[in-house]
Formats: sequence, structure tokens, C-alpha cells
Amino acid sequence: MLWFKRAPEAARGNSADAEAVEPVALGAELDGRVFAHKFAQFVEMLGDGGGIEPFVAALETKHQLFARALAREALDDFVPETLETLLETVMTARKRVWPSFESYGATATREAVRDLIYGTQPVGERLVTFAQVIPAVASDGQKGERKVRRALLDVGAEMLHFRDPTRYPLMSRWVWDQATHTGALREFVKGGDTLDKVPLGGDPGVYEAGRRWLAERMAENGMYRDPEFIVDMFLAHAYADYMRALSSGMGLLNADFGGKSDPLEVVKKILGIDAARRTESRVKKVLH
Repeated sequence: MLWFKRAPEAARGNSADAEAVEPVALGAELDGRVFAHKFAQFVEMLGDGGGIEPFVAALETKHQLFARALAREALDDFVPETLETLLETVMTARKRVWPSFESYGATATREAVRDLIYGTQPVGERLVTFAQVIPAVASDGQKGERKVRRALLDVGAEMLHFRDPTRYPLMSRWVWDQATHTGALREFVKGGDTLDKVPLGGDPGVYEAGRRWLAERMAENGMYRDPEFIVDMFLAHAYADYMRALSSGMGLLNADFGGKSDPLEVVKKILGIDAARRTESRVKKVLH
């Protein structure tokens, strides 16, 4: 595929650098008419907000941050401060997971990250293992522990994707969560709003198939540069639409995204490229 070509300098014999996530057949059909509607909204939103370039630049900066911190030669120096810096950019997890990493310890956490990025098991197994091996520390019992465990999945998913965004699709729960049948991909399923369950599946290949389908539709509409980032942006736009529909005036969107009504700001928050607070950590101030 032209859009998601692999880096030519990838090291041979390195399992993480040699592997590729192949798309799988989706268990539900995606709807081109839904895409066209949301794409028109997306283009209008970008036009009102100064264009696509600032978003691409911000996501490239996030990629460079993860690539430097998670490079093989840098992991020996992976300290809690490095982890905190990365977690600041993971909106769905940064308020939940710090006590878990503290409990696990710096050395064990570093090795869990190393296994996630450079392990020999299939990438989906590595992601699940990462989320399971870290202790789920929560103040509100099993329900809170389940939330932490799911947030840890998002941490691992963002580490994989933003370290190498062409190789790994973004596999965060807000993109697609087979356990709850929710996420941005559901917005494009034909008749998805009438279905109780959407059988897309949870394999990494599902996320890759979804982003390739979106990249192809976007290229057909003249938006073909930097697909590894513009698909993330488009998915975040679709998820924000979903959240607005779900809230239906109940205040859920304001609660989750800090009261921002600007759709561009909501997209930035979902992607973790909104401006960080300067006076206090958004990671160590944990809310369960």
C-alpha cells in the first residue's frame, strides 16, 4: 500500500521493526455515505481552524517524543519522569494509571515497556500482556481496577502507534472497543446506529483495515499526505461527534473534555496534543 509504506531503514532481525500489522476482513460493512458526510464536516472544521498543517505538526512532535523515549538504545534510561512525560499526552489514561506504575516499580515498568515494543510475541498479545502485567491500583475496588486495566491498554496502544505510526494503527479504546461495541469506527458501520452489537472484532488487523479504508476514502477526496496522522485526526473528529450525540445535553462531553465547545479543541484533547497545564501534573493528580 502506498500510504502506509514501511520505513526502509528498519533493522532486519528485529521482530518489532520487521513486523507488519496486516488488515483483516471486517465483520461489518463500512458506509461510504457516512464517510462523505463526516468528511465534509471535517474539511469545514479544518477550514475554520487554520488548516490541517498545525495538527500534523503537533502529531509529528508527539511521534518524535515517543520515538526518542522508546528507541531500543534509550530504554535503559527509561525513568519515571520519561513515563510521566509520555502519559501527559494520553488523554484516556493519564488520570488513572500512575499509581499502578508506581506500585510496579521503575525497573519492572521499563522491562514491561521493552517487552511491549520489542517482544517476540504477536503485537496483539504483547499489548494485552502489557495491560495485564502492570498491577491495577484503584481506590474503588474491582470496578476501578477494571477501568485502570482498560486505561493501561490505551497507554500500550499509544506507545506502539506513536513510536511508529506508519507500522502500527492506533488501537486505543476510543478508536474501537470490541468489549463495549463503542468507538469511532462504529460511526462508519453501515446501520451501526440500529445495532446492539457490532461484530468488527478486536484483532489489531481490524484497526489496520479501518484506517486503510479511511485513508483510501480520504485520498479519493484529495487528502492523501501524512495518512498516519490525518486518519487519527479524522477518527478523533468522528469520536467527538459520537460523544456529542451520547451526551444529549447531559453534560458528558463537558465533563470528559473540560467544558470545551470548540470541536477543534475536543479533537486536540482526544489526541493528547492540547496544551499541557504548566502548574501541576495531569498524571500524578489521579482521579478514579
